[in-house]
Amino acid sequence: MINFVIVEDNKLHRKRLKNIILNYMMKNKMEFDIIEFENDCPELESLMISSDNNNIYIFDFELPNATAIDLSRKLRETDWISPIIVFTVNGGMAYDTFKQRLQILDFVNKQYEAEKNLFELFDICLKQIVKKKTLKFKYKGVDYNIDLNKILYIYRDTVERKCIINTINNKKYKVIMNITDLVSKLDSRFKFTHKACIVNTEKVEAFVWKDNKIIFENGEEIYFLSKTHKKELINL
Repeated sequence: MINFVIVEDNKLHRKRLKNIILNYMMKNKMEFDIIEFENDCPELESLMISSDNNNIYIFDFELPNATAIDLSRKLRETDWISPIIVFTVNGGMAYDTFKQRLQILDFVNKQYEAEKNLFELFDICLKQIVKKKTLKFKYKGVDYNIDLNKILYIYRDTVERKCIINTINNKKYKVIMNITDLVSKLDSRFKFTHKACIVNTEKVEAFVWKDNKIIFENGEEIYFLSKTHKKELINL
């Protein structure tokens, strides 16, 4: 599922963007949804923090209570993966610094070949999404498809006898699968740090060996660090 998240205070521009997305997605077989906001709001912030879906953000540059740069900064506090497109009445040349710092895909001029330029950017976004590595599993009749970049760690819960997947958005997913089978579905960034825990090493800030503690880049800490895995982990 792909979510096109439009943040635009002008009703006519929102309608125009929606029609462009609908015209573009007519040629694709992927499931999608269009989510609209008039401004920065708690509902938008909640979506940016908690969503594990494939989101493509289209921000109007000037909003009543924020700018696209403000929203991009806020999004990048928890999400460096989702593409950002800025819809503006001006060109984007003056904002190259923000484009690089905040990994904004591009600035699109509302008044000049907007549909053509958005189609080209959507092509880039969909290619990124298709190439994205995910973990697929089913639990209680629901099919999940979790982006590997968003997984912090997976551990085996001995009480529930299930594996628990923990993401950077503080969401947890239960999966009925042996932890050894799970690691075979992941890529090389995931390593055992304990017989009951697999960690995304790209998200680790520090291994504190004296305390058997792992500190992640988002500040979360867990105590699933065994010295039996020290040699492999310090050579990463």
